[in-house]
This record gives sequence, structure tokens and C-alpha cells, in this order.
Amino acid sequence: MAARSEGEGAVAGDAARQGRRGRDDGETRPQEQVFSGVCRPNCMYACRMSAHVRDGKLVKLEPAPYPEEGYTGCCAKGLSYIERIYSPTRIKHPLRRVGERGSGAWQRVSWDEAVSEIAERFQAVIDEFGPQAIVFDTCSGNYGYVNGIYSPLARLACVMGALKPAVCYDYAAGHGIHRVLGTGDWNYCNEPNSVLDASLVVIWGTNPVFCAPHNWRWIQQAKEGGTRTVALDPIKSATAHRCDEYVPVTPGNDGYLALAMAQHVVEKGLVDEEFLREKTTATFLVRRDTRKHVRLSDFTSAFAAGNPLQDAFYVWDKASGGLALADEARDPALEGTFALDDGSLVDTAYTLLKRELAHYSVARASELCGPAPETIEALAEEIATSRAVTVSITYGLDHYVNGYLSTWAVAILLALTGNFAKPGAGFTGMFLQPFALNFLGQWTEAPEPATLRSNLPSGLLPDIIATQTLVGRPFPVKAMLSYSSNPVGNYASQRAYLDKVLPNLDFWVVLDMELGDSARFADLVLPVTSWYESCDIRVAYNNPYTLFQEQAIEPLYESKPEYEIAGLIGRALGHERSFPADYGFDEWASLLFTNDAAKEQGLTLERLRAEKVVRTSGEPGKPFVRGLSAPWPTESGRVQLYCENPAPRLDYGQDLSAREPHEHVVHYREPAECGPNSPLRRKYPLVFLQEHSRFRVHTQWARTPALRELDPEPLAKVNGADARARGVRDGDMVEVFNDRGHAVVRCLVDESIAPGVLSIPKGWQRDQFVAGGYQEMTQPAMDPYPSSFAYYDTRVDFRKWEG
Repeated sequence: MAARSEGEGAVAGDAARQGRRGRDDGETRPQEQVFSGVCRPNCMYACRMSAHVRDGKLVKLEPAPYPEEGYTGCCAKGLSYIERIYSPTRIKHPLRRVGERGSGAWQRVSWDEAVSEIAERFQAVIDEFGPQAIVFDTCSGNYGYVNGIYSPLARLACVMGALKPAVCYDYAAGHGIHRVLGTGDWNYCNEPNSVLDASLVVIWGTNPVFCAPHNWRWIQQAKEGGTRTVALDPIKSATAHRCDEYVPVTPGNDGYLALAMAQHVVEKGLVDEEFLREKTTATFLVRRDTRKHVRLSDFTSAFAAGNPLQDAFYVWDKASGGLALADEARDPALEGTFALDDGSLVDTAYTLLKRELAHYSVARASELCGPAPETIEALAEEIATSRAVTVSITYGLDHYVNGYLSTWAVAILLALTGNFAKPGAGFTGMFLQPFALNFLGQWTEAPEPATLRSNLPSGLLPDIIATQTLVGRPFPVKAMLSYSSNPVGNYASQRAYLDKVLPNLDFWVVLDMELGDSARFADLVLPVTSWYESCDIRVAYNNPYTLFQEQAIEPLYESKPEYEIAGLIGRALGHERSFPADYGFDEWASLLFTNDAAKEQGLTLERLRAEKVVRTSGEPGKPFVRGLSAPWPTESGRVQLYCENPAPRLDYGQDLSAREPHEHVVHYREPAECGPNSPLRRKYPLVFLQEHSRFRVHTQWARTPALRELDPEPLAKVNGADARARGVRDGDMVEVFNDRGHAVVRCLVDESIAPGVLSIPKGWQRDQFVAGGYQEMTQPAMDPYPSSFAYYDTRVDFRKWEG
């Protein structure tokens, strides 16, 4: 094991325990040590934990306090993580496959043998096909900054010149909102306690009671203080039951609903014109010929000559009857079409938006989405007239091929009603801190050339590996290493991995704690440490803190932390300079604190180790609100009603020329399968949802005994009407199927599920089904703009299993 620095939190002794919250008094048993830790799966939070250790064994986990009380707490998953550490199914040593992939035949090998084999196989691929033929696949199983998704394994990919594909989960939501707020893929939500300042919280397509209880605590507190809550969801979830109003909606058409509400607001004269004029690009002019804004640079050669003069945007000033810079106009026109001196026609951005909104109606929204017209109108008017509206979203709207259009539409609705950049207004649900440690530097600032090759969407891998091509060009991919990832279990269209990847991938290495769906099909499996067997650092989501994880126990069996595994493989491939043999946790972690963000906060590894939890965003008692706590990161510094440059999230050579002209103004497009005109609707009449469960985070905790007592097996949840139509009763075994695959599972008749919907809560492994698996059926298609999985855009049917 790599050396640890003296004084590191994992080292036994009084000096190492100083500053910890735990203490040897009446609250703890004799000889008990308490270590500071943090839970870090992809549940969109970071619960602070106290890890109690006795005689070198972790015996209890409990919530540890945050400086602000409202952020303290945890769920059953975090408390039961101890069972994952000591699970009899834990991988104890490196394993080499000796039978057919998936046969379960393994041979124990030493770490030296495993590392030597990886180096030899990788080098052979590099010699024949080049380093880009090796893929480093990662996902969100561990949000540590030294282990897991941010670990130095990414540096290994960079110095090798290998591919590190961009993940494709949950990106449509941010891509749509980015077109309005310029906040990138993740930075669009306010701090969760900002809901305390809201007069209305609309919980749209998410179930925080189960999936994000840390967020629900704030919403519940706001509700108790008089904030009204409304839930829009195809399922009458635990959250919907607890809201003041539940509005059932059909899956996949939320974008049309939001645009119909926006049109109703416009028709009723309820738009916030002051906000539109002063805080948005509503008055900015757009040329019809180029579809670009009219700018200062259009009329001066200074820009062409490289003059650093800042560009500016033009509006039509009604006071002067001509062009004026936006910040200088006395009376900018909100609407209208005008002619420039050269005869070119220009429209205001708001004019273009209104033309598009005119295509949407409350009547059609009712037919398409489900709510009665009067319900839609009342909610639209309430959003427009409430003092401050928060829309709480995560990824329910995201998981359709048209998902980015839905979140774009919701953002436009909030912009028209002035619900941004003020206390209690905007989005919540996925607060990503504006603060970040220097993980990119840890990857690329190496002593040898290092290139991050991450423009390839991971969702394209099955087709690339099957055909060895990308957009019609040769593109060999021969080997893969997966860490913090279970692509067979979690990526859309599971059969694509089983049928396209496995037969055509020469060598696959998987790092994991247990033999999950991916590890079972790997050629070599490496055991990794749990969160409490190594030090780590976590920059929290949905709270404003950065936390230090102390090592509570020694690594069990032959497991190793990811940073150590990266070093072993890196040195075996000849990259000793980038992976020095004497690098332990301290050396890798210190690289994270070299950026300006850490220096501005006065944050160092030593300080974080001593304090354990440090606020790194915002101020105590003053929630961080996008556009208020910091300016909008758009080019103009304003909320955008018109998307001037609709670039894809990832550019991998896809041809978007036919789409680009239609991507400047928000619009609705049917889902790929769930839409009313889908050709699959007759053959497969049910929309297939995979609810997030309170008992699992993706496929993590799928085998935890305490949680299996509460949730023992996969269930297909259906409405009673759909069950009766197929002669199925509650408790029957059923086969859920479509052309892509099937899953045999027990049926639960549940009236909270809308007719026409079937749900299998996600996260189960294949061997936990009687046959097949729920991910076999999910949608493989991705829109080429957000490149995001569209899990819910799936149609199925079910029948009684006669097995």
C-alpha cells in the first residue's frame, strides 16, 4: 500500500484522533474511535457521517453535524453502508476470468500478475491500434476527489492518450437550461435552502421524499412556513401525497405543457415586462439573414483588428427611432420588426419567442398532457403572480429524447414571469457549488504530455465497439477499464452491451467492491476499497461545504484505493514520472488545492484535514441564488430568450446542419417512443418508467441485507385497470417486454401509477430477476445535442408469466 503521511487521519494514536468530533467519554464505549466521513454516491448530496471503530472494525455509522443544522442528516442507505463493507459478496482479491464471459468462472491472481497483464494487454492495443483504442469508462459511483470519478485514473487516461468518454446520464436537463441561463451542464440550481424564501414551490417530475430527502427537508420547512407546494408527476409519488396540490401529467410532454402555460401568461398580459427589459435579452435584435444578434462588432473594424474593446448588443430605441446599445437605450422596444440601413430585417428576441408560443394552446396541452384546461390556466397564473417561484427538478424531465426541450421550456416560463435572480426564485434540486478543486489539474498537469480526450459520448460505445467506426469513419476500440461505473447495469439499453460490446471488446478490466452486472462480464476484476478504508475529499452537492474523509479502518482483504491502482498500472506502462512510487494520498490530494478557487478560500489540505468540513460557497444564512449571488455567465450577463449559438454538448463529428436553424428558439418535439404519434403506441401501449428508489442509488446497495428486508425483490408497478385488462392480479409473476428485451418480475397493482404507465424501480442487478433485466428494454437513442440517455422514452407491454 502506498505510504501515508504521518498524522493522516487513518493512523492510530491520540495525535491522529485530535480534532475529531468523537471522544472517549460516556457517549462512546472504551477504546472506541470516531472518524469523520462523508457519504458520496450519486444521490445528489454528501451526508456527513461519524464512523465508529472498535478493535479495528467499523461498528456504527451515524449522521455527523454540519455547521448549519438544516444540512445534517442521512438516509437508510448511508447508515447501512457498513453492510456493504463487510458483505460476504465483497471481492477480496484480483480475479481473472477463466470461462466464458458471464459464466462466473474465476481464477484468483496476485496484484503483480493483474497489473502485469493489464500493462501487456494495453500496450499491445496501443502498438497495433493506438492509445485511443483504449477506453477509460467512469460514472458516478464515488464522488471522491482522490478516489472514484475524479481519481488519478483519469490522469492515466490522459498521459496514455486513451479515451475518457463523457458520461451521458442526466445531461439533457442542464443542456436545455443552459440555453437560457448560460450555466453549463450542472450549475443552474440555487442552494436548496433558498426555498424558504419562495411563496410557491413547483416540484416537477421528481420525488425528493424518496430520492433527495435532504432537499425535501427544506421544502417541508418552507411548507410549514406557508409556502405552497404543487407536484407535477405521472406517478402520485410520496412527494405528491405530501404537497398541497398534485397535478398528474402524461410522461414526456412536459415541454408542451410549459410552453402552453407560457402562452397563456402572454395572452393574459401577465409577463414581467420590467424583468424582460432589464434582465433578459428580450429586447435584443436578431438578424433574419444570419440568425445572429446585432452587435457593435457588426459596425466597426476594431474587432477584426483584434481590438480588446468589449462587444455590445443593439436594441431598437423607440425614443430615438433607431439602433442603440442595450445599456444606452432610453426606451428599448420589447416587440417589433425593424429594417437596418442596409435593408436587413431584424426582430426582437421576444418577438421571435412570441411567434413560437403562438403555436401552443392550453386546450391542446390538456389533450396531450392530461390536466384539465382550468388546472393548467390556474397554475400558469399562479406562477406569474406569486411573489417568488422555485421549480424543484432533478431528472424526471431529462430522461426523454426531447428532455432538453422540456427543461428549456420551463426555464423560459420562469423568465417570462420574472422568477430568476431574486430570493426564493429559480431552480432547485441539483445545486452544484460554484467552488471546485483542481481535479482537471490533477489529471492533465503531469510531468509528461497529457491530453484529456473526452468529447465522445459514452452512450455511443456499444455501436462504436460493434462496428469499430464513428460517424462512418474507422474508429477501433479494443480495450476498456471501468471504475466507479457499472455500465451493464446502469447504461440505457442493456442488451446493447451484452450483444454488441462483449463479443467485440478484446479486454475489459472492472474495478469494484462486488461482482455487479459489469464485473461479472469482465476479463479482470480488481477489488477497490470502500469509502471508509481510505482518506478522501468531497465537494458537496446540494450543500455549500467541502469535506474531508478520514480513513477509519485498514483496507480489507487485498482491496486498494483507486489512486494506488492508477499508480501501479501507470508505472507498469512506463509513466513513472506521472505516477511516482512514493505518491500516497497526501501527494495526490495536494494537487487539488493549487487552483485560484482554493487559494481564494484559503483552503489547503492541512486546513481541511483539521476542520473536516469547510463552507466553500456562499455565506451562512444567505442562500446562494443564481444570477443574484453571482452574475449570469451568459455573454450579455442577462437571461437569454434566444439561443444564438445552439452548440451540442459534445462535438464528435455529428452533422447538425439540418437541425441548427430550428434550435434558436424554444419549441416542443414529441418523445421518440412516448409521443402520441409514436408508431409503437399500438404494439406497446405502456410507457416504461424506472423510478428512483429510496433503497438504492442506481445499482449501489442492490444486495444490502437490511435494505432487502424492506424491499426484497424487483416489482413491476401497474395500475389496476391495466392489470385487469391482461388478466393479471396483484402478486402474479409477469413478463414485461418490448422488441429490445424483457424482465420477469412480480406484479404490484398500485393505484398511484397512472393508467398507461408501468414502473420498475431502478437499481436491481440482472440475477435478481427471474429472467432478463429491466434495463434490457430501455431506449438506446440519444438526441445529438445533449447526448443524454433517454431511459423513460420507452414503450412496453406485460403479460402473465407462465414460465
